[in-house]
Amino acid sequence: MTKIIDILKIIIGAAGWVWFMIPVVFSGIFNIGNVAGLLFFGVLFLWGLFGKKLREKARERKWAKAALSVLIAGYIAFTSLFIVESGFMTEATLRTPPSDTTVVVLGCAVYGETPSQMLRLRIEAAAEYLKENPEAKAVLSGGQGPNEDIPEALCMYRELVDRGIDGNRLYMEDRSTSTRENIAFSAVIIKENGLSENITIVTNNFHLYRATLSAEAQGFTCYCIPAYTPLPLLATYVMREYMGILAQWTVGD
Repeated sequence: MTKIIDILKIIIGAAGWVWFMIPVVFSGIFNIGNVAGLLFFGVLFLWGLFGKKLREKARERKWAKAALSVLIAGYIAFTSLFIVESGFMTEATLRTPPSDTTVVVLGCAVYGETPSQMLRLRIEAAAEYLKENPEAKAVLSGGQGPNEDIPEALCMYRELVDRGIDGNRLYMEDRSTSTRENIAFSAVIIKENGLSENITIVTNNFHLYRATLSAEAQGFTCYCIPAYTPLPLLATYVMREYMGILAQWTVGD
């Protein structure tokens, strides 16, 4: 039985490691999500490969027994917490909005003046809702990063207008640099302009739960529109979000 488990660890570890390497190789995306995923599945692969030797050593040496116990406990704790967080992430994607909400579109990377793939997917999701609900207004939230020629909010504005959305329905928030600031600065615009405080957050599916935490802390009733995330990139961004949620739960950041 232990041999079968070791083989499964090798297979799962290798498959997971490859999945987390795909964004690095093909998209140049490297962040804490990649690092955590590569570490998690890399160690799992090695555990399966050398599992028999580790178990034999654990019967002879106290340090090896302690190391094996820490390894098992660490993987159980990490996996359990990941499952819990994944449940919250999934629940957030199911908060379907009514027709009378204020849309808050969260920014993402802009390359020069062109939206990144992730931002384009958010723009498309927002455009669909705004076309279906012609009375709805939207706050476009995102500042200008060091490698961006224009603020993310302006990029979203241009793209939505190009998709037929009336610019008078769009409000730009172009100072924020984080999810927390996205919501806090958008809240000011919403209140100053008398917009509905029932808000619909538009961002990629993995990001919605953490955004709702910030929105609810501001006193908003919160709905969600999940933008699609390409499967090859999903693992990396979900793992990065796992870290972000854990930080927000523990230190409020």
